[in-house]
Amino acid sequence: MPTISVRVSEEERKRWRRYRPLSETIRRAMEQYEKDEKKRAVLDDLKRLQREHPIKIDPDEIVRIIREDRRSH
Repeated sequence: MPTISVRVSEEERKRWRRYRPLSETIRRAMEQYEKDEKKRAVLDDLKRLQREHPIKIDPDEIVRIIREDRRSH
């Protein structure tokens, strides 16, 4: 397994070691960072798609769909 080096202050090291071993804390933080970046990328893609392909629904069509749904129950 590759090894990375990270410089942290003594205060940070002490603070992070309270929870679990420092290597595990850093590993979990990096995993969380990766998840956050993936979510951000998906949301950016969604926003781009919504801009490129706006959905326009006629208000009368919405009312018709709601009424139809109410009648079916």
